Amino acid sequence: MTAARPKRSDLTTVALLTAVQRHGFNAWETLAAAYPPKLVQAAIQRDIKAGHLEYGVSLERPWLTPQGTWRLNADSRR
Repeated sequence: MTAARPKRSDLTTVALLTAVQRHGFNAWETLAAAYPPKLVQAAIQRDIKAGHLEYGVSLERPWLTPQGTWRLNADSRR
């Protein structure tokens, strides 16, 4: 039997934002070691649309917005 392929929902917003906070511009490499690169890209795009991340020249180098930082802080208080 074949293992289930990972989905974008497997990489939660909190997990992605935490990786960006902890690893900075190396978050892409860290996440791509655990998930397929296309999945990481889709998750980053999801959180850019939600206003949690921004990026400059490369989608692979996002940073947290104030809203993303607020989301992480709010989630850690739960």
